[in-house]
Amino acid sequence: MSNNKIVHFTSDEKRALLFNIKNTLEISEEEFDNSWWPLVSNSSTRKENIPIKKRRTTMIRPANICHAKIKVIRMTSKKLIQIERYNNTPDHTHTLIESDRLKRSTAVRTLVMQEAIKNYPPVAIVKAVKEYANNELDLGESVKDLKRKEVANIKYKLHGPLETHLVGNIELESDILETISYLKNQEYYCERYYISQKSTYGIVFAHPKQLKKLHQYGWLTLIDSTHKTNKHDWRLFTLYIRDSYNCWDVGAHFFVSNEDSDTIAEALKIIRNICKNWIPGYVLMDQSNIEANSIKKVFPGLKAGENECRIILCTVHIVRTWIAKIYEKKTREIMIGAMHKRTKIGCEQFIQNAIQQCSVSAVCNFIKRNYMKNSHKWALWARQHSPLLLQVTSTNALESYHSELKRTTSFLYGLIGASYKIVALDQKKRAESENTAFNFRTKKISAYGVDDEFLEEIHKFPFPVQQMLIKEIGAVMDRLEKGKCVPGLTSLECHCLFHNRYLLPCKHIFHEHMYGNQLLTDDAWKKFQGLFEENGFEIYEQRELVIEEIPIQTDAEKKIENRRHTVNELTERVRNTVMDYDLGHTKIFKMTLIICL
Repeated sequence: MSNNKIVHFTSDEKRALLFNIKNTLEISEEEFDNSWWPLVSNSSTRKENIPIKKRRTTMIRPANICHAKIKVIRMTSKKLIQIERYNNTPDHTHTLIESDRLKRSTAVRTLVMQEAIKNYPPVAIVKAVKEYANNELDLGESVKDLKRKEVANIKYKLHGPLETHLVGNIELESDILETISYLKNQEYYCERYYISQKSTYGIVFAHPKQLKKLHQYGWLTLIDSTHKTNKHDWRLFTLYIRDSYNCWDVGAHFFVSNEDSDTIAEALKIIRNICKNWIPGYVLMDQSNIEANSIKKVFPGLKAGENECRIILCTVHIVRTWIAKIYEKKTREIMIGAMHKRTKIGCEQFIQNAIQQCSVSAVCNFIKRNYMKNSHKWALWARQHSPLLLQVTSTNALESYHSELKRTTSFLYGLIGASYKIVALDQKKRAESENTAFNFRTKKISAYGVDDEFLEEIHKFPFPVQQMLIKEIGAVMDRLEKGKCVPGLTSLECHCLFHNRYLLPCKHIFHEHMYGNQLLTDDAWKKFQGLFEENGFEIYEQRELVIEEIPIQTDAEKKIENRRHTVNELTERVRNTVMDYDLGHTKIFKMTLIICL
């Protein structure tokens, strides 16, 4: 078969010709090496007695079952390749698809590597390779059964040598020095510290723009940690804030070699020293006693002549704990109702009802011990004075940041490798924040089915507010479809959650205006628009609705609470230590545990 007759074959036709070859083929060397052999490189093996440096540990085809052979002759002078069947050997006893399942051809592996080098996740690579191979290369059958695990293995082999600089130095001290040098080159403020009585280390680092935001918007600060970002198992803590453009951004980071209140408190003190005006009114966190104790050590409050820094707990973490510990569904639902009550009396009544109706003494004791006297930390009645505290009730935003970071980091990286990824993600967050700030007062929303009268007034709000108002107008149609009647409002005061959180027209006000009383007059619109005339979302920090009631503790009660926090922290540290060590190494484990205690 001549060369000019075969160049027009599709990829599947080329595979079929080379797999069970009938006639002698002559192809140019370049064409054979680039366009033919890569398609079937997985269906044949090399000549016998050639040493194999590494055998495949995955499923292989048993030897001496298929006796099909081809002969490949290179005619160097003519720059041609001649392919023919070897000594009239029989056809293959397996199909090309079966070969593809055992090992992918060079053509497919090359496609995967081209996508893997872009560092896309395996799922995205599988989808892209299948789409391209099917539409552009006629190799749909060859990649039909391509698995995510195969792609992940190829990606790992590729990125291993490419990311050696992220692994860092074997020695911890060298890794720390490299990390500090890199962070300073990226214009981060960076400081390391050592706690002698604990023999623990830490590294605090923050970009000047982050510190500026922490100073401006740190009235409500989120704090949380994540693990498995580096091979030394140093925990990464992040402070997170929401700016005036309704955009979340980092306030500061710090690594700690051990998660205890003294080590964390020292990092927070350093951040406070470099950002002197950062005195948060509230710190939102999960139910970590270690973090709570560290906050109390750094922000003593009225005793030191400062504003009180109050700890509030993430409602999502609270509910997760209740699902695990309060396994009576009815009792749990009553406690969730208590969380959302708007008055202290209503909340306490619900807690009492939950205890009285619970038939399991262990659950009753759990509620009494952990949630009866501290409802101001977890219940929403204590947050009614600030719309911001009603808007932000969980640490989900910070957890999303850590999840995005951990998709790019590895527990094999050094501190330097983790820092590379943190800096890259911080840059991305700052770029998103700048874009949001640009669009805040310039971008106008378009909405189908909304009256021009409404749209004209809505366009006078910042863009994030426009999005919320359009959503509330859309909710009116949902109310009509469900057969709900006009709310019967006579003023712009509504007690729904949205209006309570954002002080803006809600779906009930829009419903009333459309089908009942005309509430949204020109003056009413100006009143709502005036909220953002010279301010952004920081207005929600300062606008108080009710006076917050926090129970006053006696000195004896404070000592009891501090003692309880200390015991809880010790319990939490012991639990973390048990989880971190292999119980098989009993002696090492006991020695380490004694040191930690």
